Order: sequence, then C-alpha cells, then structure tokens
Amino acid sequence: MGALELVLIGIAIGAMLANVLSIWRAPRSAARWTGIVFFLSVAAFAVIVAQTVPGLPGPRSQLLVFFDLPLNLLAFGTVGWFWLSVRTLFDDTKVQPWQLAVVGALIAIGLAAQYSPADVSRWIATASNIIQAGLLIHTMLVVWRGWKGDLVETRRRLRGPFLMIVTIYSLAMRGLNTLWTYSSTPDWYFDVYATTFAVICLASTWAFLQWRPDLFGAPRPAAQPANAAATALNRAAQADLARLDALMKDDQVWREEGLTIANLAVRVNIPEAQLRRLINDQLGYRNFPSFVNHHRIEAAKARLADPNEARTSISAIAFDIGFASLGPFNRAFREETGQSPSEWRREALGQTPQTGGA
Repeated sequence: MGALELVLIGIAIGAMLANVLSIWRAPRSAARWTGIVFFLSVAAFAVIVAQTVPGLPGPRSQLLVFFDLPLNLLAFGTVGWFWLSVRTLFDDTKVQPWQLAVVGALIAIGLAAQYSPADVSRWIATASNIIQAGLLIHTMLVVWRGWKGDLVETRRRLRGPFLMIVTIYSLAMRGLNTLWTYSSTPDWYFDVYATTFAVICLASTWAFLQWRPDLFGAPRPAAQPANAAATALNRAAQADLARLDALMKDDQVWREEGLTIANLAVRVNIPEAQLRRLINDQLGYRNFPSFVNHHRIEAAKARLADPNEARTSISAIAFDIGFASLGPFNRAFREETGQSPSEWRREALGQTPQTGGA
C-alpha cells in the first residue's frame, strides 16, 4: 500500500506546484507572494510526509537529508501561511510585520519540537497544534465575516464550500496529530490521509485555475458596447451609478454606522447582486467596506485639513463619520493614505511634530 500512498502524495505535490505557476504573474503582490509561499509550504510538508509512509524499503537519500532544514522551515509554517494568504486574498489586506512574526513563531516552535528530546518534543508539538488550531479557527472567522461584503462574485462562491472544507480538514489533522502524539498511529491513517490530501490539493488547483483572474484582481478591459442592447444596458448601469453616487455624495449614507450592501441596494432600488457587480465592475472596489471607507476617509481628510477643525479631536471625527471606534479608523486611514490621521493633519496644516503627540 506504501507505493499507492506515495503516488497520491506525489499528485498533491504536483497540484501545489501547478498552483504556484498559476499565480506567478498575479497582479496583487501581497496575495501573490503569500499564496506562492503557502503552496510551496504544502509541497514541502507533503515531501516530509512521504518519507514517513510505511512499507517503503531502503534508507533515505542523502539529497533529502541535505534538504531537511529548508523543508522543515517551509513545512512548519504551513498553517501560518494559509492564515496569512487567506487574509490577503479574501480581505484584500496588506501584510503586517506582526503577522509575519506569528508565522515565524510557528516555524520556531516547529523546529524546537523537531530537534528537542522526545519528552520535551511531545509537549512542544501539542502547544504548536493548539496554536495552529487557533489560527485555523480565526481563518474561518475571516472567511465568514467578509462574505457579505465581498464584491467579487467568484471569490464569494469560493469562500464558503472550499475554504471551509480545507480549514475543517486542517483542524481535524491538528486534532489527530495531537491525539497520536501520545499514542501509536493506526494503520489506516496513511491511507485516509494520502487520499484526502490529494483530493483537496487537486480541488484547490481546479479552483485557482478556474477563477484566478477575478481572485487576484486582474484588471478588466474597458467595456465597449457592441450593439443596441449593450448600449441600453450600459445606460441602465450609468443610471444606477448616478443614483448610487447621489446617495454617497449628497445624502452621505456612508455616515451610518453598520451600513450594509443589502441596505444600500434597497436605497439604490436594484438587486443586491446587481449592486455588487456595479461597484466592482464600474468603480473597481473588491469589497464593500473599502468602498464605504473611501468616502469616510475623504471626509476625514477634508476635516483634518480644515484650520477651523484643528481643535476637534481625531476620535470625534472618526465617530462622526461612521466608525465605531478609533482603531478601525486609524487602520483604514493609513491604508488609504499611507499616513496616520495625526501625520496627515500636521502636514495639511503645516504644523511641526511635537513631543508627546496627540
């Protein structure tokens, strides 16, 4: 049975390398490089697992022994890279230093477990599995939380079924690994593991090859109406866009805390799915919070640059434009402008930085 398991794991490795090639030229750099590292880490993990398949004769090759450390450095961060790639791909976020530190900590813990005495290694491996389970649960929350605000239809379809399956599968593996750290691994484990692993890796390859342009933000060519029906459709979209623009600029509905795309669709008087396509196709936004926050940050920038508002606190401005707390406002402002609100205000008002800052 060892040979069949080895073939299945080889299929999984091939699928991961195909994913690397499929996103190599993806336009969104954060999603591209985190995805590539994640796929490579899964391939490295599969190589390590292949060496433990029972029933394979002969010693390990010197080549594999030589690559032990590089493979472990990649493989021990697999769950961390999965967590990070999901955040960049589905939330359109940039990679933060603290997130890389989390992945680095996972790798360090894995190395400590690998090269520690057996009794110590068991406890370190258990702690690692618990931490990884926490990251996987957080990944599910990220996927679920951003579902309603996702404006990319193919990405919305991918969120639920596939990523939940992958996350639940990974959670199950963490639980089983913890269990069998303290007992012998049953004979059936390698058969089931190799089969499910190959199936999930092939499914991921199909998904990414099918939907890569939308998933990774490939720019769309400008629409050119080719006939009367297309022209009428374009005019209808422009009318919808005009109503949306009036709501956002004149009525300033973005001020409303908790504004949802469903509520906005009712006001624009079009179906929610149509509004998603309108904002994504015509305005280029990939998620609803970014669309709303753009209007909020533009208003914040105007107020922060107004000398008459120089004594208004940043938190008061944040609450007034629809943010529930200061933290999300600061993050959204920096993401939009590359500066903190305090830095923006000082620069806009021609002030010099003061010790003890606002």
